[in-house]
Amino acid sequence: MKVKLRLYGELALKFSPYLELEVKEDTTIGELLSGLRISPREHHIIVNERKVNENYKPKEGDEIKLLPVVYGGYSHI
Repeated sequence: MKVKLRLYGELALKFSPYLELEVKEDTTIGELLSGLRISPREHHIIVNERKVNENYKPKEGDEIKLLPVVYGGYSHI
């Protein structure tokens, strides 16, 4: 089955901002990302505009967005 992958930040520069991948039935997003050497813990996983975890099993035509987790900030003392 085919799924669409939308990447942002460094991943978009490394791969492409938009990929279409063929994945096997019952593959989890965690397994999909592992095959691409992408850490699910460093990204928010959004499928069809809903946040999911790495155990989600994508369906035909799903659009998966990977948004990098941003750390840090400014503290005024």
